[in-house]
Amino acid sequence: MELDYGQIVAQIIGFLVVLWIMNRFAWKPFLKILDDRKARIQTDLADAEGKRAGAEKLEQQYQEKLREIDAEARARIQAAVKNAEKIAAEIKDEARQDVKGILDRARDEIERDKAEALVALRNDVVSMALRASEKVLKENLDETRHRKAIADFVKNMESIDEQP
Repeated sequence: MELDYGQIVAQIIGFLVVLWIMNRFAWKPFLKILDDRKARIQTDLADAEGKRAGAEKLEQQYQEKLREIDAEARARIQAAVKNAEKIAAEIKDEARQDVKGILDRARDEIERDKAEALVALRNDVVSMALRASEKVLKENLDETRHRKAIADFVKNMESIDEQP
């Protein structure tokens, strides 16, 4: 085996020409494609990271808003309960006042009925006393004596009513 230096030099030159052509037309575009792809992947990862951070921030805002809504709902419920208790107290007070008014009116009516009954009783007693006195006296009294006797009897009855 003999080495042919001319063929070795031709192969080296051929190899260098192929290497130069590959570098010029294939390798650089291939590296450019790889760099572009790498840049696009990094951009996509950065965008994804930004979107993830935005989503986390949005979730935190959402959770905070939910807490605020929950606190507001609890405050409204407490306010409604206090309002209901106030209304219940007002209704109770109004009912007590109504009952007191009804009792006062009933007492007034009882007092009126009592006074009317006393007047009716006095009239009945006067009537009975007149009839009894007419029978006892068996005489006809004139009207002035009659009235005087009645007035004396009523005074006597009033003094009896005033004594305990």
